[in-house]
Amino acid sequence: MAGTCGLVFNVPLDLLIERRLHATRPALRAIQLLSLQRLARDAADATLRPEIRKITPPKILRIAGALNGLAALFLDDLSGGATDAFAPYAALDTADTSRRLWTRWQELAATWTPAAEYAWVDEFADLLGIRNWFTWKPDPGPSATTDSPADFPPRVEEPDLTLEGTTNPELLRAKHPAAVWFLLDTLNRFAAMSTPQIHALTLEVARVGQEGLDYASADKKYTLRSLPGEHFSGLQLMCFMFAGFKRIAPDMDAQMDLEEPFLAALQLFNQQRGEG
Repeated sequence: MAGTCGLVFNVPLDLLIERRLHATRPALRAIQLLSLQRLARDAADATLRPEIRKITPPKILRIAGALNGLAALFLDDLSGGATDAFAPYAALDTADTSRRLWTRWQELAATWTPAAEYAWVDEFADLLGIRNWFTWKPDPGPSATTDSPADFPPRVEEPDLTLEGTTNPELLRAKHPAAVWFLLDTLNRFAAMSTPQIHALTLEVARVGQEGLDYASADKKYTLRSLPGEHFSGLQLMCFMFAGFKRIAPDMDAQMDLEEPFLAALQLFNQQRGEG
């Protein structure tokens, strides 16, 4: 039951986040669609696999089918018809529910205001017949261990999602010699990784990069779940991201002036592989 409540909470809110990301970060659209396609395949596998359907309570199964179908309709719309993620759900008895949820989500998203999305959860739960499965709890606010009264209430600042390239192109060009070796290391890492692993790493770095990467400092102050136990500099993460885009979305403009060191690193990589 908790997992189902989590699904009805997350799906409508996640779609809002994905729509905003698509609108404000054009450079990430290719990697975003790849990520959403992968999630859609995983969701379809979990929802439609016969052995899972046999052991899942019918009501839980219907809710999962309806919500995953909703997410599939969103993906098909976001991709401009390039995907057909809803096809596996079209024959299910939840298909019409998915379409009703999708129509309602579009209406709500068209008039969205900050925090309005939490009311969507109640509405979707009503439509699915599970509104009595959960109750909302008040936010307790800051931790009681907070020292300064100035921290009450906590400040929430709207992140700046305007698409930007590197903020100091001259500095990045000065970093090209170091970038060659970071990019060569990246290419060697990628040679030992599968395409889904490269995809996951690139997407994780892109998300970290939304907060800005300090490529002026050589300090290794960043960590990645995809590469546990290691620490990286901002420039090294930029090289991961640039090489990752080259691998999985080669036509996308990564908004980073690293083409010259990338080509140098690629030449070195090919020479190494030839010698091996």
